[in-house]
Amino acid sequence: MRKIVFGANLPQAGADYDTVKRIALECEKFGFDFVWIGDHFQDTIPSKPYLEGWTTLAALAAETRRIRLSTVLVNNLFRHPSLLAKMSITLDTICQGRLNLGVGAGWYSEECTSLGLPFPSPVERIQRLEEALEIVKRLWTQDVVTFQGKYYSLKDAVMNPKPIQKPHPPIWTGIMHGKRRMLNVIASYADVWTISSLYLPSPKEHQDIQIALDRTCRAVGRDPDAIEQALGVGCLIATDEPHLKEKADRLKPVSINVKDYHTRQVRLEGTPEQLIEKLRAYTNVGVTRFVMNFPDIATLEPVRLFSEKVMPAFK
Repeated sequence: MRKIVFGANLPQAGADYDTVKRIALECEKFGFDFVWIGDHFQDTIPSKPYLEGWTTLAALAAETRRIRLSTVLVNNLFRHPSLLAKMSITLDTICQGRLNLGVGAGWYSEECTSLGLPFPSPVERIQRLEEALEIVKRLWTQDVVTFQGKYYSLKDAVMNPKPIQKPHPPIWTGIMHGKRRMLNVIASYADVWTISSLYLPSPKEHQDIQIALDRTCRAVGRDPDAIEQALGVGCLIATDEPHLKEKADRLKPVSINVKDYHTRQVRLEGTPEQLIEKLRAYTNVGVTRFVMNFPDIATLEPVRLFSEKVMPAFK
C-alpha cells in the first residue's frame, strides 16, 4: 500500500519572505512531507505584493533540510523548456534531491497579456506543454539532445550536471475540475496528477477522472499504477464546532474573478475527527497525496493542529 503524504500550500499574495520561511520551517518541524508555491508574477488582484516562486524556493532550499519543495504549477508559457530544465536541475542540486516539479499549460490570460506574453488557445498551450515536458525529460536524462517540434527545437543540446534525483525529479501536472484535455499529457509524462485546491471534486468524481485516466494510460502504453493521485484541498480546521463556525464566518472561501475565469473555492471544513473521515473518503478511491491550503496558515495554528491530530491517522 502506498504511503499517504501531506503538503501545505505556502502563501504568496500579500506575504513577505520572512512569513513564508517561518511557515515552511514550521511545516518541516511538524512533519509535513512537502510545501509548494505558485508560479505567477502577480495575484489575481494585481495590486497585492506577490513573491516570485523559483527564487523563493531557492532561498527555502538553503533554509530547510528534509521537506520536499514543489512548484504549483509552473506556467509553461513563461520559460523556454531548456531554461526550465536548467532551473529545475539547479534547484534539485541546491536542495539535494528534494524537488517536485509541477508544470501546467497556463491559465491566467490577463497576467500574460499585461506582461506582453503570448497566450495561445487551450489546444496550443497543451501541445506546447507536451513538447516542453519531452524536452525537459530528455535534457535531464540524456547526454546530447536534438529535438524538432512544432513549437520548440534543440540541436545537440548538452546540459550538465544532471538532477540529483534518479532518473529525474517527479513531474506533477493536473487538470481543471471538469476539463479533461490534459489526460494525454498526464498519461504520457506525469508521475503525479492533481486537481487545484479551488476545485474539490467529490470522491466519486475523482474516481471517475482516474478511471478515464487509466483508459488513456493503457492507450499510450503506460501502466496507470505508475502515476500517483494527488488532491489540492482548501481546508478550514478548528478544535471544536464553535471555533470552526467563528473561523468560517471570518475566513470566506477564495474567489477568482478575472477575464474568462470565474470560480469560488470549494473546501473541506471540520474538526480533526471530521476531517479524518472526509479525507479517508479520498484515500479510499486512491488519493495518496494531499496539498492542504489553509486560509489561516500564517497563524501556524492549522499546521500544528492538522499535523498533531489528523496526519497520524494516515500513518
